[in-house]
Amino acid sequence: MAEDSEKTTEETLDRYVGNILLPTIVLAFAGIFFVQTFDFPGGGGDVGPAGVPYLWIGFTTLFTIALIIQAIMKKMPPDPIPGKIGFVLLFAGWLVVYLIGIQNAGYYLSTFIFLVVSMYVLGYRRYGVILTVAIGWLVFSYIVFSKFLYIPLPEGPLMRLLVG
Repeated sequence: MAEDSEKTTEETLDRYVGNILLPTIVLAFAGIFFVQTFDFPGGGGDVGPAGVPYLWIGFTTLFTIALIIQAIMKKMPPDPIPGKIGFVLLFAGWLVVYLIGIQNAGYYLSTFIFLVVSMYVLGYRRYGVILTVAIGWLVFSYIVFSKFLYIPLPEGPLMRLLVG
């Protein structure tokens, strides 16, 4: 009887490995990125070049620690049964294409295409909402980065040719 109880506990813990492992890996990357910001030039009294990365790293750290705690306390659903790893790899490749697109076509055009295609591929079919979210995100990005933080987002050579 005790063996059945131990086996059930072990199986239950096994079902949360992914819920603990993925946030831990993201937390490790946040730590690596934090260390990389030490090489950024000093910002003085104003928000310097490391300001936005510190903001992202801080929120990422906070949320990943919350996810790890929830997984350890089993307050979230267990890991799903393994499925289509090919789709995950395909989407990772799509992210690489997006990052290359930012360098060549600029942030705004690449992000618009990335958001629209990603939402469609993930199965969302309400086109009005897709366009509203994509355009809304671009407007938000423009206001926050260009107008509020005075951080220009990458234009890319293609966008410079189109805009003139």
